Amino acid sequence: MSDGISLSQELITDLLQRIGQHDASAQQDMMVNLQYLVAVTGYLAADYPGSADERNELLEHLHAFTKHVCDERAQSNPAQQPAAQANPAAAPDSPAGKSEPTNDPAVGIWKPD
Repeated sequence: MSDGISLSQELITDLLQRIGQHDASAQQDMMVNLQYLVAVTGYLAADYPGSADERNELLEHLHAFTKHVCDERAQSNPAQQPAAQANPAAAPDSPAGKSEPTNDPAVGIWKPD
């Protein structure tokens, strides 16, 4: 990974397990896990020292970094290649279904297949 941090499957599994202990719905819906992780980012960024403009710039950098990591992972993950490209939102271990958008762009409703 770039920028001096190191992600591991163990770290990610531990984080997702902890979120699942806090909110059982996260065990069935990856979108809930993602919402918690992003909410924690926002929560911590609120305490970032500096002006609102500096905080907004930080959030823009974090968004770009998130996209970079996502693109890098999707490109290097064989499970995400051709067959998975038909449904890029589906993770290999995700339950069958899809998240339907709502009026709130941060919230989706999971509909099982």
